[in-house]
Amino acid sequence: EGAVGSEFKIDASYLSPNVSIAETVERATKIYGVSILVAESVVKVCSPEIAAKCRLIDRVLVTGSVSPMELYSIDLDYMSLTVESSPPMHINWTARQRFRVRQFLETEKKNKLREDEKMVRFFEKNSEIAAMRYRYTLEFIHVFNMGYQNYAQGEWQVAKRMLNCTKVLLGVEDGPSTALLRFMEVPYQFEAPKEWQGLREI
Repeated sequence: EGAVGSEFKIDASYLSPNVSIAETVERATKIYGVSILVAESVVKVCSPEIAAKCRLIDRVLVTGSVSPMELYSIDLDYMSLTVESSPPMHINWTARQRFRVRQFLETEKKNKLREDEKMVRFFEKNSEIAAMRYRYTLEFIHVFNMGYQNYAQGEWQVAKRMLNCTKVLLGVEDGPSTALLRFMEVPYQFEAPKEWQGLREI
């Protein structure tokens, strides 16, 4: 841990287990085919309402960590949003206008960070978030959770059947279902190894 370099040149970059873990979790979004991946340590400090919005998708041992961690996805289908194709605005910004915009953004930020503000309200009331979560039905979550529990407990044939269902249940391919199926298939052919403890290395 610490600064990188030698006595002749020091790079102010900082290396630590936390940096390595964060980088690995970010890279894992490609493995699981999700936009947002959240580590167990983050979910633990969320309110119960926000934690309930996160889907447990795997339990892993990350390089740089001595303890296994659970990984969660926040299911948001950004492809379901319609992007407005408004023409670019040509504004000659004055110093006063820039100041007012910064003021407005700072006020918006403070409003969202108020003690009495609950982030779960944005999930429940924001129309764009509602649109992105629309396809993730209770049926899908229920079947995926059962598939995941069978995967974690080594009942891979049962997990295969359920995750094959959730893989296509959304109308688009579900990344976490595909990732777990791929892991169980190669090289294990859907037979959990004897030493299986419900976690894998990434």
